[in-house]
Amino acid sequence: MSRPLLDVMVSGYASLDRSYRTSRIAGAAETGLIAGNAEPPLRDGGCGPNVARALARLGFRAGLVTWLGDDPEGPAYRDRLLADGVDPLGIEVGSGETPRSLLLYDPAGEAACYFHPSAAASQRIGPELAAQVTDARWLAITVSPAAVTQQLLDARGSAGPLAWSVKADADAFPPGLCAELIRAELVCLNAAEMAFVATQLDMDAAHGASALRERGAGWVAITGGRAGWRIVSDAGEVSGAIEPAEVADPTGAGDAFFAGLLAARLRDLPPAEAGAYAAGVARQTLLAAAAAAGGREA
Repeated sequence: MSRPLLDVMVSGYASLDRSYRTSRIAGAAETGLIAGNAEPPLRDGGCGPNVARALARLGFRAGLVTWLGDDPEGPAYRDRLLADGVDPLGIEVGSGETPRSLLLYDPAGEAACYFHPSAAASQRIGPELAAQVTDARWLAITVSPAAVTQQLLDARGSAGPLAWSVKADADAFPPGLCAELIRAELVCLNAAEMAFVATQLDMDAAHGASALRERGAGWVAITGGRAGWRIVSDAGEVSGAIEPAEVADPTGAGDAFFAGLLAARLRDLPPAEAGAYAAGVARQTLLAAAAAAGGREA
């Protein structure tokens, strides 16, 4: 029996996240104060799962290449992904603990992430999964083991459009891999991630989106939290505001925005409409997550 053609194959680490609100992102030999629960509950996380879930909830056929451990949490997480409509072929459950993330947010919304990848780098792309990657309408790369990303790019070749959600992770995105990914039809990042890409590609970050487009990028979407978003493309530059979502935990907002942009590209929306649509998806995703967790603020 043949598998269904996917709209998007997403790759990215899965993790179980614990998020804290802090008075500051403390540096070495500094202290920050934690607000809220002393031990908040673990929640499903990871950029890849967040994006795949958001796409599935928007009505698209989404697959996911990710790795989970065989501890009690891993298979349970896989079951939740399947229940949300994510295609299971690329979700591997292997020996070890499911990856974990510790996320710290300061009052301005700036974040620091400490991540334990467990054995995620052991995942290999077999022939059946490679065929599904090749046949998908889009391949969306989020932060993943570099070796897994390279396997996916090799399997994909020039079969169809590529999207890249940047994270400032030099282990996941070494310079050579960034040089391949920058040719994506959609690149989504924030200002800090722009500086990271500039370092990896040895270019001037001050030139911003125009420098990325000179390297081959299609649409370049730059997010700025409450400052809004910008998209630079062949059609020029458009920008828009983001209506704030007053929630205790903003984790996943960028992933939802990226998923919204992918949905907009699949629907052939122009940049201005795509950005507004993606901002709405991000806001609604945060509000839904807060309501489900009982954590929405007044």
